[in-house]
Amino acid sequence: MLRRLIVLSGVLIGVTAPGLPQEETHGVSGLDAIAVRQASLDMSAITFHSMEGAMKAGQEPKSQGYPAMVLAKWAKALPRMFPPGTGQGETSAMSQALPLIWRDRANFDTAAANYAAATARLASLAAANDRPGFTAQLEEVNRACGLCHARFKAGDQGPPRK
Repeated sequence: MLRRLIVLSGVLIGVTAPGLPQEETHGVSGLDAIAVRQASLDMSAITFHSMEGAMKAGQEPKSQGYPAMVLAKWAKALPRMFPPGTGQGETSAMSQALPLIWRDRANFDTAAANYAAATARLASLAAANDRPGFTAQLEEVNRACGLCHARFKAGDQGPPRK
């Protein structure tokens, strides 16, 4: 009897398991990647300027730990938001991403890595409550943004002009 129960259990598991919901993985469309990167870059600019304002207002760097950490998390994901085919003129969406990103991917990835390193350092300095270091690192983050945008983005630094 026990043997029949074990065999029946095995059969039931074998029959029902394929019918169980499986985790689905869907890729992000090119248009979605453009929307995500534009929104996230806008939020990054807002976050960055908010941290600058907090420092000018005399707040402690540790009060900026969460925004700095969020910026660092985004910086790690940023390069993956530039899949092939999502550059300027390649889709129906407005994009300021220059084709150079894909022609010179190694240098784009290096610029993105520099941004990620700068934001990670910013988060670390916020956690340490290091005012001079945090304030100076804000400039390094801004420089990393500017260097990448100067080479790989059409238009001015900041939001696109319509």
